[in-house]
Amino acid sequence: MPARDRRPVRTLLPAAGCLVLLGGALSGCGGGNDGLVRTAVEALPTTAYDEFRITVGDIERATELGELERPSHPDDDETLAAWIAGMGGLDGDADLGLHVPEVLGGTSAMQQPVVADEIGTWLGDARWFGELRTPPGRVSVVEGDIDTEHLDATYDGETDGDGGRWTVGEGGDHTTDLDGATPVRPLGQPLHLDVDGDRLTASFSESDLELALAGDRGDEAALDLADALDEHEVYAAAIVVGAMDGGPSSMPAAFDAVGLGLTGQDGDEEVVVVYAHDDEGSAEENADAVADVVDDDPYAPPLEVTGTEVRGSVLTVTLRMTGDTPVRTAWQVLARRAAFVSHR
Repeated sequence: MPARDRRPVRTLLPAAGCLVLLGGALSGCGGGNDGLVRTAVEALPTTAYDEFRITVGDIERATELGELERPSHPDDDETLAAWIAGMGGLDGDADLGLHVPEVLGGTSAMQQPVVADEIGTWLGDARWFGELRTPPGRVSVVEGDIDTEHLDATYDGETDGDGGRWTVGEGGDHTTDLDGATPVRPLGQPLHLDVDGDRLTASFSESDLELALAGDRGDEAALDLADALDEHEVYAAAIVVGAMDGGPSSMPAAFDAVGLGLTGQDGDEEVVVVYAHDDEGSAEENADAVADVVDDDPYAPPLEVTGTEVRGSVLTVTLRMTGDTPVRTAWQVLARRAAFVSHR
């Protein structure tokens, strides 16, 4: 496929820069989500693993963008189904792509009464979530309304003025019990819960939970990408840290982590892809190459690069879906490891 005649606008800024030129539009530092992606990354024990994936979702913002009705009770199936479908971009007028995390039901998200009974909160009471996956490990953080009285009455544990600590299920960490499987614990694994005020942290590993609560401040590459995504006010994001090796048609310079976020509304939807490199030179090399790599990848969703920015060792690329392709299909970029999210 030949390269487009119109090249994306590119800006090179020092790490302390604030004004960013992207696709011809000027924007400032900071974002409307108040650093939510970084908050989620900081709340998860990312230093415990060399390879992992984090997903983050701003449930309140997605609900607002989609002008969706949030159900008031977990057994309101009709409202719940419309809300979940709307946030996922499967129904309604908004082009969204926020999916329910496993800790809140995942692909079994309609079983919210079971979720609420098991972990003391449910999708309708949640404001945002972050979830770290590195099988068999999983650590989740949910901020919202948590029913600690229910948890205290249901499980043996410790309770204090701000919350408490409980374990759902029996056995050692990561042990499976398929007969005891639930939407929250798909293999029946024991799940350790900690509640501090309006934040629930849940993990299949007690040691991972301790790391998260002890103040693990996160993998540096993941934090850098979280900051870049927050500047674009994303309402849904995924960050992958680890081996991103690809073929000869992939990005020319190596990077340690890549992230993808969704933002915008009413025809102004945007896909943001961010990369963490070892040095600024590598980031510049990939900035020069990314448009051609996107154009030449027959397996990527139909995307068009609209802008690139290099700030220190972090490259930010903004893209738009072409034609009538829904923005939710952008997640295929990571799922299929498209050429422009892998390196030679």
